[in-house]
Amino acid sequence: MKLIDILLLGIDVVIVLLLVSCQPKTEPITITVPPVSVTEKARFEATSGTAPVTTTLATITMETATLFPTLVTLVTPTGAAATLTPILTQTALPTETMTPTPWPTLPPDEAAERVIFLLADNQNADCLLPCWWGATPGQTQWQDIKPFLKSFAIKITESPKGALVKIPLPKSIAMHGFSYIGYGWNKSQTIRVISVHSVNVSGYDPKAMMTLYGVPDEVWLTTLDTPREGVLPFQLIIVYQKQGISFHYYVDASTDGESVTACFEPGVVEIERPDLFPVGPRIRLWEPGQYKTIDEIANIPLEIYFPLEEKTDLTPQTLYEKFINPNERPCIDTPANSWKY
Repeated sequence: MKLIDILLLGIDVVIVLLLVSCQPKTEPITITVPPVSVTEKARFEATSGTAPVTTTLATITMETATLFPTLVTLVTPTGAAATLTPILTQTALPTETMTPTPWPTLPPDEAAERVIFLLADNQNADCLLPCWWGATPGQTQWQDIKPFLKSFAIKITESPKGALVKIPLPKSIAMHGFSYIGYGWNKSQTIRVISVHSVNVSGYDPKAMMTLYGVPDEVWLTTLDTPREGVLPFQLIIVYQKQGISFHYYVDASTDGESVTACFEPGVVEIERPDLFPVGPRIRLWEPGQYKTIDEIANIPLEIYFPLEEKTDLTPQTLYEKFINPNERPCIDTPANSWKY
């Protein structure tokens, strides 16, 4: 199997390694990214015919970490935490019904600004998930979205089964990390799956996503009974089978010896290990109505996930009610001894 095909499957080898070994903690660096520039707004308006919504980025927290140390081993996605508020608006993006037209190639700085703008504005009324930046699994042809992606992508690597798109981020937050979007398609090059690596942007927390998309069809989790080298990894996967959406979150949990507690606070999140616990989730999108197993969704070798109901006293319905309740913290408790192996 070629490297690009492995990457498109969304295999995160480092997550397996995380459960047995973690690196020492490092101190975060606080960096402030300016708002989307006037130049970017004007360029977007000229090319799309619609003025973009102005989005002001909050303070960004980051530390140096490696995403791809080699071209052979795929590791946990990293980046810098930025606060982005989903905006319901009507931004014109390429869709499956549009005829492909040339998009001007943006210089590096403006290309990075375009990505930040798109991440902030992705949850607009014209392109709710599983639509991602104008492409919807099961509807959009690769050739229809490719010209748009080429206008700002650093590199696009194609294979007969799909493409891996390397996207830019502002220089101040892309020091040692890269961000990727994987597209898989069928023989006619109709996109069937989109995989978005974690890029450490907030605004995609479980509360915000459940508010937008409702009660999940499935919720899966995995963790450990005690910390390993100072961290207690906790993974939460929220699945919407009918819509073709999943969100894969990684947080550092805590324990009192009896219970393991994982919290998913919205807004600015101060984290010491953004390489292990990115703020933003990994997002996987597929054709609505096509059922996916948890192994297909997570696709991490040797990792075992359990239904929420099996390890907690919650159900997808009660989790939804708890997380959207402004009077409750978005936390999950699970017995520590149920994670002894």
